[in-house]
Amino acid sequence: MQQNPTTEIFDILISGAGPAGSTCALALKDSGLKVCVLEKSTFPRDKVCGDAIPTTARKVLQSMSKDYLDELERFPSKLKIKGCRVVAPDLQYCDVFFKVGGYTSTRLDFDNFMFSLAKKNTSADFRLGEALKSVNVLTDHVEVTSTMDRVYQARLVIGCDGAHSIINKKLTETLLDPRHHSGAVRAYYQNIAGTDPGLMEIHFLKDFLPGYFWIFPLPEGKANVGFGVLTQTASDKKMNLRKSLEDIVSSSPVLKERFRDATLIDEIRGFGLPLGSRRVSMSGDRFMLTGDAASLIDPATGEGIGNAMLSGRLAALHAMNCFSSNNFSAKFMKQYDRAVYDKLWNDLRNKYYIQRLINNRQWMVNFFIYLANNNTLFKKLMLKLF
Repeated sequence: MQQNPTTEIFDILISGAGPAGSTCALALKDSGLKVCVLEKSTFPRDKVCGDAIPTTARKVLQSMSKDYLDELERFPSKLKIKGCRVVAPDLQYCDVFFKVGGYTSTRLDFDNFMFSLAKKNTSADFRLGEALKSVNVLTDHVEVTSTMDRVYQARLVIGCDGAHSIINKKLTETLLDPRHHSGAVRAYYQNIAGTDPGLMEIHFLKDFLPGYFWIFPLPEGKANVGFGVLTQTASDKKMNLRKSLEDIVSSSPVLKERFRDATLIDEIRGFGLPLGSRRVSMSGDRFMLTGDAASLIDPATGEGIGNAMLSGRLAALHAMNCFSSNNFSAKFMKQYDRAVYDKLWNDLRNKYYIQRLINNRQWMVNFFIYLANNNTLFKKLMLKLF
């Protein structure tokens, strides 16, 4: 590589230290490679999200080290979740219980946990308060300029930088497609009546289909409350998601009573969700994308943390293959795309079909919940959705 005297040289540069980036760094722990992680924020830092931590997160940590899973079990700022209550427009509901429970935890706490785990257990160089600003793929390396106007060179760059990924924007032709993208808003409430601290809730409300409303309990009597809908639908119906959330908690016949004495403890904030309902390019010459940057969010539930962590680990494994083979070509990188889709595509595609099937058909949701309550096969199918 050729560089000027101020350029810093690494083997791998990871953009983003959220769950995907921290997992990627952990998976590279014993690779012998020199790794740098650029993160625009400092920890602890918030990220707007539903705050559900699925079973996949546990499995990914355990696949790298049982010690990491043990640390998650000891992590105090989480709530054990045993299942999910799904409420139909006609107010029937079905409770599904997970074989292995997940958790809820605010992203402020969980992302800080993941960052701290990676910081403690790896030799990666974490540069906080410094984001990737530009990226240029050259013949034998990648050149990156940061928001601190520092210049870095690496043989490989991994984009773990979320839904607005700079690497995705600069190096792929993937554009936002409102048919495969959701908008959502969330807020934190205290003391919502009638909540079960081990049970998430998803409500399909007849006046707000095909979107859904959620209540996800958190430690200390708090809850993550939100509303999400396909971006195409929100545009077609001219929906104001913030107002929709406010209307639900203040006017919905059943829910308004539960929120009567609840306290809003944070402003309503919005976020975008690039869904995994279409295949996109996740790699190319000397780069890979993970998590939200690779459009891997669950089309049915909007959950993204588990897939982010899984893809972060798979990116690390393929990065080691690149160095051992000395091959960083776009063709070789396609092995990473295949590895991710081999793990996730069937599930993502099936959930997209279910999302499309439900759409505005409230009778379909009512019927589905009825069947789930009266048929073991449909109950198992419901469980797979969540």
